[in-house]
Amino acid sequence: MMGKHPQTHLSKTPKISFKAVSVAIMLSCAGALLSGCAFKPLYGTTTTNAQLQETLKTVSIPEVPGRVGQVVRNELIFRFTGGGYADAPQYILSLAVKESVKSQFVRRDGDSEGQFLELNTSFKLYRVGDDKLPILEGTSFAKAAFNDNTSIYSNVRSRRDAEDRAAKTTAEDLQGRISAFLSGNS
Repeated sequence: MMGKHPQTHLSKTPKISFKAVSVAIMLSCAGALLSGCAFKPLYGTTTTNAQLQETLKTVSIPEVPGRVGQVVRNELIFRFTGGGYADAPQYILSLAVKESVKSQFVRRDGDSEGQFLELNTSFKLYRVGDDKLPILEGTSFAKAAFNDNTSIYSNVRSRRDAEDRAAKTTAEDLQGRISAFLSGNS
């Protein structure tokens, strides 16, 4: 009988571990707690029962100085209205865009191999007719990296691409923040 191990009898009923039971209890408690929250889908109806997309179409965005400011504005107009003008504007979104460039990856000889474009956009949302007190204000930050190349055209093109990427990131952030605010306060 050497070399043979006695067969162990395996139970046909699965064993439930203490850990599995505690996880199940925690999940059911979390579900019960979350069901009592005032969760609303972002693109559902607003507090006035208007669809959020229709409310976003009433946001007017005045012109913003500079190329990057205009790109941010155009992105927001496309996101809010699909590319048209605001329908009977009820809100005005004022933007102030500042950009700066910082070197990165500086070599020992002092030249940089790449740069960061930093975009800092302050915004204020007003109701039409009440431009003294904003109903929402804040700042959005975006960064985009680009490389320094030997060709001047390549440098100009890579910086412009970085500006466009940062402007798109800013527009996405602003759309989310303004949508969240208007879905609960319009």
